[in-house]
Amino acid sequence: MTIYDRLDNYYNSKKPNEVWLMVILVSVLIGYLLYTLLSPLAEDYMKKQENRNKELKSKITSHNDFLRSITVNGDRDFYVKDLNKKIAKKKAELNRYRAKLAKLSNAMNELSDVLYTKDNWSKFLHNIATKAKDNDLKVYNITNKEFEQNSTFGKVLDVTIKCKGEYGNILSFMNDLEKTKLVTNISSVSMEPSHQAPVADINMSVWGIRP
Repeated sequence: MTIYDRLDNYYNSKKPNEVWLMVILVSVLIGYLLYTLLSPLAEDYMKKQENRNKELKSKITSHNDFLRSITVNGDRDFYVKDLNKKIAKKKAELNRYRAKLAKLSNAMNELSDVLYTKDNWSKFLHNIATKAKDNDLKVYNITNKEFEQNSTFGKVLDVTIKCKGEYGNILSFMNDLEKTKLVTNISSVSMEPSHQAPVADINMSVWGIRP
């Protein structure tokens, strides 16, 4: 006889109300055991869900507060637009400063040619010989004396040139000297007659700016 047969015989010997009472008791017992086992898991899950809901509510509240703080007259992009305007204004100012610096740089480059520097004087003296050759003049000697009139702008070089050539070529040569970038002034010219071509003594002053 199997256990199922024994259970059938056992329940058959009982009254119906007794059978139902036993079924209820077993059901309650099973329910209690399930509750005891599953209750901690359910409580832990419920706590996690509650904490998550609180966290989400806090984030939503924080986001709503942020949106209210950046909204002006119903415009949420007010501060973004205002910042873009300020950036555009600063860019325009930067471009103006760059343009001014470019002009200043160009002015400094132009000014560099008239600054009181040894390099500029050397170029100028070399230029004298070149221009004399271009005007078909024979240069006997070039002398120069350096001095300073004041600390910023003044005559810094006296130059004497002794050369020989046709009269028109001498005039063209002096004209070329006065067209140089440096400020020049021919103070005196004397000529000696010669059986071939006149000999000229040219005295000039060169002015410059002290850097």
